[in-house]
Amino acid sequence: MPPKQRITREMILEKSFAMFCKDGMEAVNARSVAKLLNCSTQPIFSYFAGMDDLKNALEQKALETFEATIAGASEGGDPLEESCLAYVRFGEEQPRLLSHLFLRNTKEGNSAFNYDLLNRLEKAEMEITGLDQEKTHELCRCLWVFAHGLAALRAVGKTAFPSDRVREMIKIEREGLVMRLKA
Repeated sequence: MPPKQRITREMILEKSFAMFCKDGMEAVNARSVAKLLNCSTQPIFSYFAGMDDLKNALEQKALETFEATIAGASEGGDPLEESCLAYVRFGEEQPRLLSHLFLRNTKEGNSAFNYDLLNRLEKAEMEITGLDQEKTHELCRCLWVFAHGLAALRAVGKTAFPSDRVREMIKIEREGLVMRLKA
């Protein structure tokens, strides 16, 4: 008889996260995860205190995925514009994650702002634009909200702007904001 497959915490997270990305958090339950892993629910509850614990881990993984996407994009070209473009792409490529993280009502509220990342973007923008800290903060916040809107539209399938058009829209919005803030 072959040895039983050892189910690990990482395997549970991997399969659960794939399900979360494909079908949304509401599809993730002990039975559906166990079925994907071809096991009973026992291994799930040996690594996680309950489904809320697993879902919290999945939400954290989703946030880390989002932040890694944005942080990676901010390293090339204009950091703010590239981060905004990455945000919109994330909405298209990971609509379930974006919807879960930023488009649902929760008691705690939703925040699409990673303050460490936005602080780095603001510093870079201050150097690029010559705006003071307060105006740079306003520029970043306004452009981030604009990108959030485009990402949300992409996530729910309400727009099919090609990537070059999205880039142009973000660039135009940024330039307009900079001009207004410099006036």
